[in-house]
Amino acid sequence: MVCDALEVIVELLRAIPPPAVIPVAIVFLGVGDQMKVFIILFSCAFPILVNTMDGVRNVDPVLIRTARTFGLARGGLIWKVVLPAASPFIMTGLRIALAIALILVVISEMVGATSGIGYFILDSQRSFKIPQMYAGMLVLALLGYTLNRGFLLADARLMAWHKGLTARPR
Repeated sequence: MVCDALEVIVELLRAIPPPAVIPVAIVFLGVGDQMKVFIILFSCAFPILVNTMDGVRNVDPVLIRTARTFGLARGGLIWKVVLPAASPFIMTGLRIALAIALILVVISEMVGATSGIGYFILDSQRSFKIPQMYAGMLVLALLGYTLNRGFLLADARLMAWHKGLTARPR
């Protein structure tokens, strides 16, 4: 029952496009880093929450029954069975959130900031400094690629145990 109520709230808030929240955030938080952080947290919470909820729902019931049979308490069940079983879903949500965060940092800088790469790109476009605009876009592309590669490396290290479990025999 609590999960169903939480899911309704998550789905209602998730339907709000993050750029639509920017003007409201500017009114309450002003133009600055607090506004950017709020927008990023608001937007990134949903892919992580939805994937985590799906991961928890997809935990094999046999694992849970086995853990209970061995006398694992509720806290131990969450930390030793549910969280590890849901972690591939959680990592997927984090990877999606990373891309969303980069996009929204740029959008928030374009809409309500006086510095940053988003502001630089928009200012360059408005000033007809086309090479600088493309340079800013190239920097963003390289940053996005680097962040994604770094995340994939961390994922490979953190989830090596899972990849070993799901690898197909040759």
